[in-house]
Amino acid sequence: MGTFTAKLRVWNPASPARVEELEAVVDTGAAYSWISRTRLEPLGVRPVRRMQFRTIEGHTIERDLAPVFVATDGYTGGDNVVLAEPGDMEVLGAHTLGSLGVTVDPVSKKLVPTVGLALRMVNL
Repeated sequence: MGTFTAKLRVWNPASPARVEELEAVVDTGAAYSWISRTRLEPLGVRPVRRMQFRTIEGHTIERDLAPVFVATDGYTGGDNVVLAEPGDMEVLGAHTLGSLGVTVDPVSKKLVPTVGLALRMVNL
């Protein structure tokens, strides 16, 4: 499939006037988006919890998660993202893709709108 990047705008839900722009690798294999702590802290973004992650080498690391809003190509959504530390890649992961209402077109290497799934009560 190959990789590609997306231009993102991120901001603190409590302070939407301050926005950070970045380019992140689109990674459907990553559950969470990872955005540099040094980008997010000046926006007033604060962690709400810590979580463990397993690296590709099999090591366990801990990182903070924080709520942000993310926008790209006219799509906007809120998500908890990982505050990436030095040496961590900045990636746009599956949770944020879902929040944005987009999926990956691997041929054109673009984000495209998707239809969400709805769970409805039915009489059996």
